[in-house]
Amino acid sequence: MNTLLIFVIRLILGLVFGILLIRVFRPEWGLFYGAITGLVLVALAYGLRFFKTPKPGKKG
Repeated sequence: MNTLLIFVIRLILGLVFGILLIRVFRPEWGLFYGAITGLVLVALAYGLRFFKTPKPGKKG
């Protein structure tokens, strides 16, 4: 799969789950906070992937 397509899928799913989380735990907050939560979820996914992948030439 193309990396741009994977990013778009992750972004859409992150936004959907962020909005759902905000609606479940803080129903008085608006969609804006849900979108921000979704973007944070996507950023954390990429950040954790960066730290998880082994660096070339490094063992252990």
